[in-house]
Amino acid sequence: MSGALLAPGALASAETEIYRYEDADGISVFVDRPGTGRQEIDLPTVNTYTPEESKRLAEAATQRDAAEIYQALLINSPGDGETIRGNGGNVRVTGQVEPDLRADHRVVTFVDGSLVKLRQPRAERERAPTEARSDIDLALSGLARGPHTMYIAIVDPENNVLIQSEPVGFHLLRTAAGIRQ
Repeated sequence: MSGALLAPGALASAETEIYRYEDADGISVFVDRPGTGRQEIDLPTVNTYTPEESKRLAEAATQRDAAEIYQALLINSPGDGETIRGNGGNVRVTGQVEPDLRADHRVVTFVDGSLVKLRQPRAERERAPTEARSDIDLALSGLARGPHTMYIAIVDPENNVLIQSEPVGFHLLRTAAGIRQ
């Protein structure tokens, strides 16, 4: 009897009403329409679970869709292995995206594995936010001296990474405070 109750419950949505009656042989019958001699059954709430594999498949689908949107994302500067002299810890980052960056997407930068807040160069600040563009012009500031690895990525409004560039390694030279010459 409990197995008979589980099957209608598994198929029923939150708004489906289930009715029970006994046929001429005394066997319980479950239907989704009211009628004479039919009793409405109160069904418990159905629990659901989305396995991790389904989440990974959804993320893979998002990345596949992104591959259809963007074909390339490149960092032009700094070059891989480049040494930059910048006592303020400032590094200008330029790159390109193909096709043009969509208005609802944005470029984010990761340095040494961490997302960094960017200072936009004047030309970038003066550009209309909805203007499509293929060139990327960003500015990092306050970086510590030494070696760094960075990459840029394009994210959608939900912060899903759609495409990311190859990582670029560079070395920042800064005057060290407290060193006498």
